Amino acid sequence: MSGRSGWHAARLDELCDINPPKPRLHDVDDSTEALFVPMAAVNEVSGTVSNPLQSSVGVVGRKSYRSFTSGDVLFAKITPCMENGKAAVVPSIPTGLGFGSTEFHVLRPKPGTDARLIWHLIRQQSFRDEAAGHFTGTVGQLRVPADHLASFEVMVPTDMRDQAKLADHLDASINHSLSASSHLATARRAIQRFRQAVFAAACSGRLTAGWRDTNDFGETANDLVASIDETRKLRLGRRYKAPTPPALNTELPDGWTWTTVGALVDVATGATPLRKRADYYNGSIPWVTSAAVNAGRITHATEHITELAIDETNAKIFPAGTLLVAMYGEGQTRGRVAQLEIPAATNQAVAALLFDDDTEHLRDYLRVFFLENYERIRQLSFGGVQPNLSLGAIRETPLPLPPAEEQAEIVRRVERLLQLASEVGSRIEDATKLVDLSHQAVVAKAFRGELSA
Repeated sequence: MSGRSGWHAARLDELCDINPPKPRLHDVDDSTEALFVPMAAVNEVSGTVSNPLQSSVGVVGRKSYRSFTSGDVLFAKITPCMENGKAAVVPSIPTGLGFGSTEFHVLRPKPGTDARLIWHLIRQQSFRDEAAGHFTGTVGQLRVPADHLASFEVMVPTDMRDQAKLADHLDASINHSLSASSHLATARRAIQRFRQAVFAAACSGRLTAGWRDTNDFGETANDLVASIDETRKLRLGRRYKAPTPPALNTELPDGWTWTTVGALVDVATGATPLRKRADYYNGSIPWVTSAAVNAGRITHATEHITELAIDETNAKIFPAGTLLVAMYGEGQTRGRVAQLEIPAATNQAVAALLFDDDTEHLRDYLRVFFLENYERIRQLSFGGVQPNLSLGAIRETPLPLPPAEEQAEIVRRVERLLQLASEVGSRIEDATKLVDLSHQAVVAKAFRGELSA
């Protein structure tokens, strides 16, 4: 089909009943089967109902859930589900009785309207963007009002057979898009596995096995640890405490040794100045929390504290080059490592690994070590609902240490391989965006009547 011949403009409420009334259930037995669709059961990627719950009229039908039936179209009205594309055509329900989250709008296609066409329309990025512009409510509880859906105007084929052809075309486009996206997701996971394999090879000595065969190094890792320990004795004096070697028997390459993080560097933490003291905040000193560690490299802070806060609390300024390890944090934050690129203070939720002239050459290797051992370090956490790491756990973390020259070679190789992975990853992300844009362009052309049957 081409042009606008055989098309007409229609409001969405002329094509669908928006939130039709609940069916009369007074004559329906409570044991009658019913399908229940919570918000989580709608897959925002595929736009399908996946893993709905089998229930009964007695359990869900007598409550104030949204009701629907086979062939209806569900549209999530609340943020962020709406923006994420949670919309689906309801699959066949043997009893015709479906119920679900009240955060759905239900669009019931009228006779002469193809449900798939409505689904493709409301899944359009441009449709979602416009809907977001009509949100009502408060932040975190923003919803698309039914009135906006009802008044939305669209061009559609008048003949239902032409609607079906158009829907078939769009089905083929989105299936191609989903297939391509699936392959790209597989490639993305492969890149992540490659990165982890690089870290694992680096910290086991496999990455530099050939290098060791052709290079002589005078100082072993044991020599390095002894030198660092001697320097610490002189610096700490009576405060010096001999480190306890880790009790590990795992074999390491020649010249390597097992030690602990705390045997190599000082490990400290910061503090949160009293929030009710206004004179502690909005100063000139960057102050970072564990959330900032997710960035990998910390170049700025969202909060600042004052010199007075440094003088009167346990907060302290750590120099640029300090490695920060998140000890607390929700989700995947705990155990992450980042490097301070600026002098900054921190809260007590991070451990600061401090380097001096004798140990700064260890920084890059230690960063690689923490990246490789992210999951293992998280397992050192303690506590209940939200377990945390401790300074002691960070200090006592066992570390396979190579000689200084091999550390430098490991870091050089890791950086080269990670740069390669980053370049491939960027291409994957570009391709992912292109796939989505291509499908969105097809949908836009379809509703302008520019696709041929």
